[in-house]
Amino acid sequence: MNTTKKFACAHWRKLATGIAAGLLLTGCAMQPNGRGGVLMGLDTAELFGTPLSTFKLRDGTEGTLRKDPQGKFSIKLSQAFRVVPLANAITARVARVENVGERTVVIVETQERGCAYRYEVLAFQGTDVLQWTIGNCKDRPRVELAADGKSLNIDFPNYNRLSRQIYTDSRLLNTSVPVPPGVDTRMVPFADDALRGTAAAIVSTPIGEVAGRVIPAPPASAPVAAPKATTRSTATARRQETPAKAASSLPAPRMATPAPAAAPMIFQAEEIKPVVIDLRK
Repeated sequence: MNTTKKFACAHWRKLATGIAAGLLLTGCAMQPNGRGGVLMGLDTAELFGTPLSTFKLRDGTEGTLRKDPQGKFSIKLSQAFRVVPLANAITARVARVENVGERTVVIVETQERGCAYRYEVLAFQGTDVLQWTIGNCKDRPRVELAADGKSLNIDFPNYNRLSRQIYTDSRLLNTSVPVPPGVDTRMVPFADDALRGTAAAIVSTPIGEVAGRVIPAPPASAPVAAPKATTRSTATARRQETPAKAASSLPAPRMATPAPAAAPMIFQAEEIKPVVIDLRK
Protein backbone atom coordinates (compact mmCIF):
# COMPACT_ATOMS: atom_id res chain seq x y z
CA MET A 1 0.00 0.00 0.00
CA ASN A 2 1.53 3.29 -1.02
CA THR A 3 1.86 6.31 1.27
CA THR A 4 -1.24 8.07 -0.11
CA LYS A 5 -3.47 5.07 0.57
CA LYS A 6 -2.02 4.63 4.06
CA PHE A 7 -2.69 8.29 4.85
CA ALA A 8 -6.27 8.03 3.56
CA CYS A 9 -6.97 4.91 5.62
CA ALA A 10 -5.57 6.51 8.77
CA HIS A 11 -7.68 9.63 8.17
CA TRP A 12 -10.92 7.66 7.77
CA ARG A 13 -10.06 5.51 10.79
CA LYS A 14 -9.68 8.63 12.96
CA LEU A 15 -12.89 10.08 11.53
CA ALA A 16 -14.83 6.87 12.25
CA THR A 17 -13.40 6.76 15.77
CA GLY A 18 -14.49 10.37 16.33
CA ILE A 19 -17.99 9.68 15.06
CA ALA A 20 -18.29 6.59 17.24
CA ALA A 21 -17.06 8.53 20.27
CA GLY A 22 -19.56 11.30 19.56
CA LEU A 23 -22.38 8.79 19.31
CA LEU A 24 -21.33 7.22 22.58
CA LEU A 25 -21.18 10.59 24.32
CA THR A 26 -24.54 11.78 23.05
CA GLY A 27 -26.10 8.37 23.45
CA CYS A 28 -25.01 7.62 27.01
CA ALA A 29 -27.31 7.73 30.00
CA MET A 30 -27.01 6.95 33.67
CA GLN A 31 -29.87 5.61 35.75
CA PRO A 32 -30.05 4.75 39.46
CA ASN A 33 -29.60 1.07 40.23
CA GLY A 34 -31.63 1.15 43.46
CA ARG A 35 -28.57 0.54 45.67
CA GLY A 36 -27.14 4.04 45.77
CA GLY A 37 -25.18 3.65 42.52
CA VAL A 38 -25.88 4.21 38.86
CA LEU A 39 -26.00 2.13 35.72
CA MET A 40 -24.13 3.44 32.68
CA GLY A 41 -25.65 2.40 29.40
CA LEU A 42 -26.55 3.35 25.88
CA ASP A 43 -29.27 5.99 25.72
CA THR A 44 -31.50 4.34 23.12
CA ALA A 45 -34.15 7.03 23.62
CA GLU A 46 -31.59 9.67 22.55
CA LEU A 47 -30.33 7.70 19.56
CA PHE A 48 -33.40 5.85 18.31
CA GLY A 49 -36.33 7.05 20.43
CA THR A 50 -39.02 9.68 19.95
CA PRO A 51 -39.02 13.08 21.71
CA LEU A 52 -42.59 13.74 22.83
CA SER A 53 -42.40 17.25 24.29
CA THR A 54 -39.97 19.78 25.69
CA PHE A 55 -40.16 22.32 28.50
CA LYS A 56 -38.00 25.15 29.81
CA LEU A 57 -36.71 25.50 33.34
CA ARG A 58 -36.32 28.82 35.13
CA ASP A 59 -32.59 28.92 34.32
CA GLY A 60 -33.17 28.37 30.60
CA THR A 61 -32.25 24.66 30.64
CA GLU A 62 -34.40 22.54 28.35
CA GLY A 63 -35.93 19.25 29.37
CA THR A 64 -37.31 16.59 27.04
CA LEU A 65 -39.85 13.84 27.61
CA ARG A 66 -38.79 10.87 25.43
CA LYS A 67 -39.95 7.37 24.57
CA ASP A 68 -37.43 4.71 23.59
CA PRO A 69 -38.02 1.91 21.06
CA GLN A 70 -39.01 -0.48 23.90
CA GLY A 71 -41.79 1.89 24.99
CA LYS A 72 -40.03 3.18 28.14
CA PHE A 73 -40.39 6.84 29.07
CA SER A 74 -37.83 9.15 30.64
CA ILE A 75 -36.97 12.83 31.04
CA LYS A 76 -33.56 14.19 30.17
CA LEU A 77 -32.17 17.68 30.63
CA SER A 78 -29.80 19.23 28.15
CA GLN A 79 -26.15 18.96 29.23
CA ALA A 80 -26.95 16.16 31.73
CA PHE A 81 -26.09 12.48 31.25
CA ARG A 82 -28.33 11.09 33.97
CA VAL A 83 -32.05 10.80 33.21
CA VAL A 84 -35.25 10.75 35.25
CA PRO A 85 -36.91 7.39 34.48
CA LEU A 86 -40.70 6.95 34.45
CA ALA A 87 -40.37 3.26 35.10
CA ASN A 88 -43.99 2.08 35.25
CA ALA A 89 -45.54 4.39 32.66
CA ILE A 90 -47.18 2.93 29.58
CA THR A 91 -48.21 6.43 28.40
CA ALA A 92 -46.86 9.81 29.47
CA ARG A 93 -47.36 13.49 28.71
CA VAL A 94 -46.29 16.79 30.27
CA ALA A 95 -49.52 18.23 31.68
CA ARG A 96 -48.36 21.35 33.55
CA VAL A 97 -45.19 23.42 34.02
CA GLU A 98 -45.03 26.16 36.68
CA ASN A 99 -42.23 28.16 38.27
CA VAL A 100 -42.79 27.91 42.03
CA GLY A 101 -40.31 29.68 44.28
CA GLU A 102 -36.78 28.77 43.20
CA ARG A 103 -37.78 25.62 41.31
CA THR A 104 -39.68 24.67 38.17
CA VAL A 105 -42.41 22.15 38.92
CA VAL A 106 -43.30 19.79 36.06
CA ILE A 107 -46.36 17.55 36.42
CA VAL A 108 -46.28 14.52 34.12
CA GLU A 109 -49.51 12.59 33.62
CA THR A 110 -48.90 8.88 33.13
CA GLN A 111 -50.94 5.74 32.78
CA GLU A 112 -49.86 2.50 34.43
CA ARG A 113 -51.27 -0.98 34.20
CA GLY A 114 -54.49 -0.96 36.21
CA CYS A 115 -54.17 2.78 36.90
CA ALA A 116 -55.66 5.25 34.42
CA TYR A 117 -54.27 8.44 36.01
CA ARG A 118 -50.94 8.61 37.83
CA TYR A 119 -48.92 11.81 38.28
CA GLU A 120 -45.21 12.43 38.61
CA VAL A 121 -44.46 15.75 40.32
CA LEU A 122 -40.90 16.82 39.45
CA ALA A 123 -39.30 19.91 41.01
CA PHE A 124 -36.17 20.99 39.10
CA GLN A 125 -33.45 23.38 40.23
CA GLY A 126 -30.44 23.12 37.95
CA THR A 127 -29.48 19.45 37.91
CA ASP A 128 -31.18 18.74 41.25
CA VAL A 129 -34.56 16.99 40.97
CA LEU A 130 -37.18 16.11 43.58
CA GLN A 131 -39.70 13.48 42.48
CA TRP A 132 -43.06 12.45 43.96
CA THR A 133 -45.68 10.01 42.63
CA ILE A 134 -49.32 10.85 43.47
CA GLY A 135 -52.86 10.21 42.21
CA ASN A 136 -55.94 8.11 42.89
CA CYS A 137 -55.89 6.32 39.48
CA LYS A 138 -59.33 7.61 38.45
CA ASP A 139 -59.31 11.45 38.48
CA ARG A 140 -57.37 14.32 37.03
CA PRO A 141 -56.51 16.94 39.66
CA ARG A 142 -57.14 20.65 39.55
CA VAL A 143 -53.82 22.52 39.84
CA GLU A 144 -53.69 26.14 40.96
CA LEU A 145 -50.66 28.39 41.44
CA ALA A 146 -50.86 30.75 44.41
CA ALA A 147 -50.99 34.48 43.65
CA ASP A 148 -47.54 35.01 45.17
CA GLY A 149 -46.06 32.15 43.09
CA LYS A 150 -44.69 30.40 46.18
CA SER A 151 -47.02 27.40 46.41
CA LEU A 152 -48.98 25.07 44.15
CA ASN A 153 -52.22 23.32 45.11
CA ILE A 154 -53.00 19.93 43.54
CA ASP A 155 -56.61 18.97 44.36
CA PHE A 156 -58.24 15.58 43.85
CA PRO A 157 -61.97 15.00 44.54
CA ASN A 158 -62.57 12.87 47.62
CA TYR A 159 -66.33 12.51 48.21
CA ASN A 160 -67.46 15.64 50.07
CA ARG A 161 -63.90 16.98 50.55
CA LEU A 162 -60.78 17.63 48.51
CA SER A 163 -57.58 15.64 48.89
CA ARG A 164 -54.97 18.38 48.50
CA GLN A 165 -51.24 18.12 47.87
CA ILE A 166 -49.44 21.42 48.42
CA TYR A 167 -46.01 21.98 46.86
CA THR A 168 -44.08 24.73 48.62
CA ASP A 169 -40.43 25.39 49.46
CA SER A 170 -39.18 22.07 48.02
CA ARG A 171 -41.74 20.10 50.06
CA LEU A 172 -44.98 18.29 49.19
CA LEU A 173 -47.64 18.29 51.90
CA ASN A 174 -50.75 16.10 51.95
CA THR A 175 -53.97 17.26 53.62
CA SER A 176 -57.76 17.32 53.28
CA VAL A 177 -59.80 20.50 52.90
CA PRO A 178 -63.52 21.36 52.56
CA VAL A 179 -64.93 21.73 49.06
CA PRO A 180 -65.10 25.41 48.04
CA PRO A 181 -68.54 26.82 47.18
CA GLY A 182 -69.55 26.21 43.58
CA VAL A 183 -67.36 23.11 43.06
CA ASP A 184 -69.04 19.76 42.39
CA THR A 185 -66.68 16.87 43.16
CA ARG A 186 -69.00 14.46 41.30
CA MET A 187 -68.30 16.04 37.91
CA VAL A 188 -66.45 13.86 35.40
CA PRO A 189 -63.93 14.92 34.32
CA PHE A 190 -63.01 16.97 37.39
CA ALA A 191 -60.27 18.81 35.43
CA ASP A 192 -59.28 19.29 31.79
CA ASP A 193 -56.07 18.27 29.98
CA ALA A 194 -54.23 21.29 31.41
CA LEU A 195 -55.32 20.28 34.94
CA ARG A 196 -57.62 23.25 35.26
CA GLY A 197 -61.19 23.04 36.48
CA THR A 198 -63.70 22.16 33.78
CA ALA A 199 -66.57 24.52 33.06
CA ALA A 200 -68.99 21.99 34.53
CA ALA A 201 -66.97 21.60 37.72
CA ILE A 202 -66.73 25.33 38.42
CA VAL A 203 -70.11 26.96 38.95
CA SER A 204 -70.25 30.60 39.94
CA THR A 205 -72.62 31.29 42.80
CA PRO A 206 -74.84 34.34 42.12
CA ILE A 207 -75.56 36.80 44.90
CA GLY A 208 -78.50 35.55 46.95
CA GLU A 209 -77.93 31.89 46.09
CA VAL A 210 -76.24 29.72 48.71
CA ALA A 211 -75.68 25.96 48.45
CA GLY A 212 -78.47 25.47 45.92
CA ARG A 213 -81.00 27.54 47.86
CA VAL A 214 -82.28 30.84 46.50
CA ILE A 215 -82.83 33.53 49.10
CA PRO A 216 -85.46 35.94 47.73
CA ALA A 217 -85.03 39.67 48.12
CA PRO A 218 -87.41 41.39 50.58
CA PRO A 219 -90.70 42.51 48.92
CA ALA A 220 -90.86 46.12 47.85
CA SER A 221 -93.30 48.18 49.95
CA ALA A 222 -95.16 51.32 48.92
CA PRO A 223 -93.92 54.56 50.54
CA VAL A 224 -96.00 55.60 53.58
CA ALA A 225 -97.02 59.26 53.77
CA ALA A 226 -95.94 61.08 56.91
CA PRO A 227 -98.85 62.03 59.24
CA LYS A 228 -99.86 65.68 59.45
CA ALA A 229 -98.68 67.50 62.54
CA THR A 230 -101.47 68.52 64.97
CA THR A 231 -101.48 71.18 67.64
CA ARG A 232 -101.24 68.57 70.41
CA SER A 233 -98.33 66.73 68.72
CA THR A 234 -96.52 70.05 68.18
CA ALA A 235 -96.78 70.92 71.86
CA THR A 236 -95.51 67.48 72.84
CA ALA A 237 -92.53 67.88 70.51
CA ARG A 238 -91.68 71.23 72.10
CA ARG A 239 -91.75 69.72 75.62
CA GLN A 240 -89.39 66.92 74.45
CA GLU A 241 -86.98 69.31 72.73
CA THR A 242 -85.36 70.62 75.92
CA PRO A 243 -84.26 67.23 77.36
CA ALA A 244 -83.04 66.22 73.89
CA LYS A 245 -80.77 69.28 73.76
CA ALA A 246 -79.46 68.51 77.23
CA ALA A 247 -78.69 64.95 76.23
CA SER A 248 -76.80 66.15 73.18
CA SER A 249 -74.47 68.22 75.36
CA LEU A 250 -73.40 65.19 77.42
CA PRO A 251 -70.15 63.41 76.42
CA ALA A 252 -70.58 60.53 74.01
CA PRO A 253 -70.56 57.09 75.64
CA ARG A 254 -67.34 55.13 75.32
CA MET A 255 -67.51 52.62 72.45
CA ALA A 256 -66.94 48.99 73.24
CA THR A 257 -63.56 47.57 72.17
CA PRO A 258 -64.04 45.48 69.00
CA ALA A 259 -63.40 41.77 69.32
CA PRO A 260 -60.07 40.57 67.83
CA ALA A 261 -60.17 39.04 64.37
CA ALA A 262 -60.54 35.28 64.26
CA ALA A 263 -57.27 33.40 63.85
CA PRO A 264 -56.79 31.73 60.47
CA MET A 265 -57.78 28.09 60.32
CA ILE A 266 -54.76 25.82 60.67
CA PHE A 267 -55.07 22.40 59.09
CA GLN A 268 -52.88 19.40 59.71
CA ALA A 269 -50.69 18.28 56.83
CA GLU A 270 -48.40 15.30 56.37
CA GLU A 271 -45.19 15.68 54.39
CA ILE A 272 -44.58 13.26 51.53
CA LYS A 273 -40.91 12.39 51.23
CA PRO A 274 -39.41 12.83 47.74
CA VAL A 275 -37.01 10.78 45.69
CA VAL A 276 -33.93 12.99 45.34
CA ILE A 277 -32.00 12.77 42.05
CA ASP A 278 -28.74 14.58 41.23
CA LEU A 279 -28.39 14.60 37.44
CA ARG A 280 -24.65 15.32 37.71
CA LYS A 281 -23.88 11.89 39.23
